[in-house]
Amino acid sequence: MTSLPRLVWWTVRLAIGIVLIAAALPKIADPGAFAWAVGRYEIPWVPAGPVAVFLPWLELLAGLAAVAAPALRRGALGLAAALFAGFAAAGAAALLGGLSIPCGCFSLAADAAPLGWTHVAANLAAACAAAALSVRECPHCRKVIVSEPASNPTAI
Repeated sequence: MTSLPRLVWWTVRLAIGIVLIAAALPKIADPGAFAWAVGRYEIPWVPAGPVAVFLPWLELLAGLAAVAAPALRRGALGLAAALFAGFAAAGAAALLGGLSIPCGCFSLAADAAPLGWTHVAANLAAACAAAALSVRECPHCRKVIVSEPASNPTAI
């Protein structure tokens, strides 16, 4: 992971933060419309109301911390990875269930971009990038990842 230039890592971290912030703002502005969007995913154990109130704030806080709070960055990126993975799982479940619904990512309008496999793939890619950045931000994790190989190649 250390082979990529710092500018690349910085750009990816900035992009993740901006995406989370941009996705959170319309949801915070209209929690009722976001609750409607969450409900359209038809996940029975997900209460649309509480999710519509709390999820956008998690997105916003993770995005802000990823961009502007070095002390919180590792946790924010871990949270971002979990959020993106959850969005991918919800999208895949909806698509496999035959739902034809708007994605609810950045626009809450009924005629917003329809959910598709590209959304699932993009969320998975973002989850992987955020997880990689979270590990990169961890000094202990970096030592383990880039440590010297064991002197005994058969050791596990």
